[in-house]
Amino acid sequence: MTEIESGGPSLIKLGKLANAKDFDKLDGLWVEALEMQDYTWRELIPIAGQVGRQNAQDRADTLIEALISTVEEKNGLEEAFEVCLEAALQLPKGKNLRGTLIRLYNLSNPDFEDLDVLLELLMPEGSVLSESVTLVNLYLQLKPGDFVMDLAWLVAGIVETLDVTNGEVTVRFDDRREDYTLETITKLLPRPEDFFPALVLYNPDRLRAEADEDGVAFVKMALRSQREGRLTYRELKGHVVNLLGEKGWKKWWTQAKRELKRDPMIGMSKGSQPTFRMLRQADKYEDRLKREFDFCKTSLEKLGKIIAYLDEISREEKRAGSENCADDELLVHFGNGAAKVAMQSLKDDPSLALAGLTLHAEVAARGVAVAKPNPKAASAVLARIPDAGVLVSNLSEALLQRVMQYVRKSVPDRWGEVWALVLRRAGKRLCDTITRGLLEGGQTDELEKALIQVVDKPSASPDLMGWLWRTIHTNGTAGKYLASLESLPIRKVGDAMFSLLDSIGKLYALSSEEKYLVDLESARVAFAMQSMGPVLKLIDEASKSEALALKTTLTDNHGLSPAMRTQLLGYLRSRHSGIFLDVTREWEDSTIIYTTEAGLRKTEDALNFIVTDEIPAVAKQIGEAASFGDLSENAEFTAALEKRDQLASRATGLENELKLAQVIKFDMAQSDFVNVGTRVSTKNMESGDEETYTFFGPWDTNLDEKILNYQAPLSMAFMGARVGDIVKFGEEGDSRSWEVLAIESAID
Repeated sequence: MTEIESGGPSLIKLGKLANAKDFDKLDGLWVEALEMQDYTWRELIPIAGQVGRQNAQDRADTLIEALISTVEEKNGLEEAFEVCLEAALQLPKGKNLRGTLIRLYNLSNPDFEDLDVLLELLMPEGSVLSESVTLVNLYLQLKPGDFVMDLAWLVAGIVETLDVTNGEVTVRFDDRREDYTLETITKLLPRPEDFFPALVLYNPDRLRAEADEDGVAFVKMALRSQREGRLTYRELKGHVVNLLGEKGWKKWWTQAKRELKRDPMIGMSKGSQPTFRMLRQADKYEDRLKREFDFCKTSLEKLGKIIAYLDEISREEKRAGSENCADDELLVHFGNGAAKVAMQSLKDDPSLALAGLTLHAEVAARGVAVAKPNPKAASAVLARIPDAGVLVSNLSEALLQRVMQYVRKSVPDRWGEVWALVLRRAGKRLCDTITRGLLEGGQTDELEKALIQVVDKPSASPDLMGWLWRTIHTNGTAGKYLASLESLPIRKVGDAMFSLLDSIGKLYALSSEEKYLVDLESARVAFAMQSMGPVLKLIDEASKSEALALKTTLTDNHGLSPAMRTQLLGYLRSRHSGIFLDVTREWEDSTIIYTTEAGLRKTEDALNFIVTDEIPAVAKQIGEAASFGDLSENAEFTAALEKRDQLASRATGLENELKLAQVIKFDMAQSDFVNVGTRVSTKNMESGDEETYTFFGPWDTNLDEKILNYQAPLSMAFMGARVGDIVKFGEEGDSRSWEVLAIESAID
């Protein structure tokens, strides 16, 4: 503390008088100090407390009374009450202070019925005022209707009754009640009147009105009640649905989402189900976006931020009826940022440069103060892109669509060519949009050229091929146009679709990569449109030569599922049965060794092992044995030579057999008689047991599984038999017989 230059008593002097117990002089200067503007009551009150600690309680009470009276007169009741509460801490046993406290409590709480009775109970004569004040302040927040918490309860409570004569309080916790006395009252923790968990239980109408009137205030109220200041999307939705219903939630969320995102005191995470949190200091929405944009790691991310904002304000303007909802300062920052991306990317990534030009032009079109777009820039950048189809893989779909519209406006003499190149690599969602644009813009030549190219090489554009097959069988504008093209007859498109399935099926079989499986499933879905009606129509209208070609296509196609193949071959048989009559007796053909794919691979692996492992190992043994000398008496050398000859003979035999090998075809195993590749259910006529036999090639034999070589004598007895036939095998006196119960394909 320092001396005051005004000439009045300083705080230091007043303190010295208190310490020296010169109370008469202190009383005189106290009145003068109270009138001075240099001191606040907070600076003076410790001096009165110092007097009280000098065992001069009456003197201290007098000083405090004068201070309270002066503050009440000058600054009003509320501040005088603050002085009184602080004085209770300085003079816990002040006599006159008790009466003043009671008076001020009553004046400050005029609506508290019978407060004077409660005060007499809580502040009896001789009580420690600091403790009494704490208790009174607690009870003042326990009026009927006030919200409280008790750590022993999981839910918020509401005060139902307060008995001022004995201090007893009854609190309801949802559907249960608890009574509190003077001894237990401190268990209660008062909560504000907008305490969200309590309002949910006891006053949902207020919450409903708050949610209807001000969604942001509603969320802030919920956040303030959360210990960590966080609220999940699921929690928020649950509260609103309980108040407004499921339909009300959808309407409420549509409106509140934008306001919550833009409120400077609410942090809202990304995604469709965000988490909300209260911020410690205001953070303007546009400042957040600007910060996020500046800290993006890649240029593509920066452009994505611009698109997201442009789309957002476009939606808002649409709802608001064309009212400008954009922040011009942020738009300028984004527009200049897009131009910078275009300049920085021109050399290494012209696709990105074109995207930067696109967004710069879109921002400039809003009339903000960015550099005027160069109308020739698009052509210059496109000249650096040999195949505009790379735009599909280099840009996001949202960015690509904007770029294409920009090219259409900026490069009127080439836009159709660019769009057609993009079409060949576009995903199925974009095919309709691009085709419609080309047709509306009169670019039919470019469109036809692109479609002919995809039919000639369908595996290069699987999405477009699937779209073409689906669309050519529809009645829309694009479908009618496609059906009118003489260069794309239905059968040619169908052949291309079969070719696409076969190519993708082979790729997946060779690599098992997830990408090819996705492409294969997508192609199958397109192929099977309308329950495969278009394919069945091709079969109906096929000539004999076309039907024969279809039979081969269906049999050998690697992309058809077994169910598809079975259905289509069955339908082909029903419409063109003649092409199935020339059935050879495959099991009698000695020029062919039938086998499964697995059997073929096993035999090829066996031959490869002999050639690459066993023969080189024997050669090494021969060399080592020869080093021992005297070859005429060298048993190791002789044994190695014999083993080499055996291996060479075995390898030659396998090579000759593999030349005759042929994988069992699906339609061979689909026959209605026992054939190579069939599985036969039988009844043993001697034992009555049911037995199942499968007839594969010599390299597939597994006697334990009853998989037999079709060339074996028992198998030959079954060949050609039909359901109901009795098959006999063996000589007189040692014969066995079976009744054929069912025949099915053993080839998946």
